[in-house]
Amino acid sequence: MIRNLLSGIASGLLVWAYLLIWDATDFTTPFTAYFFAGVVAALGGWIWPVVIGWFLVRRHRSKQDEQIQKEVDRQIAEKSGQ
Repeated sequence: MIRNLLSGIASGLLVWAYLLIWDATDFTTPFTAYFFAGVVAALGGWIWPVVIGWFLVRRHRSKQDEQIQKEVDRQIAEKSGQ
């Protein structure tokens, strides 16, 4: 449910931004502009979970590396203290 909501919001913002740019530049015909806006929105709605997932995995790995480093430091401190 929340994924669909966020996808709709992200897609809507992408369409709005594309059409705003199109209106400012008057680069193409209206049909082409709306077609490409739909394609951009569809791709944005499909790709955003991949980007968010990549970010979350990277963050998790970073936290895991920090925990491993803390454990290594603790074990070295234990050995040097004996």
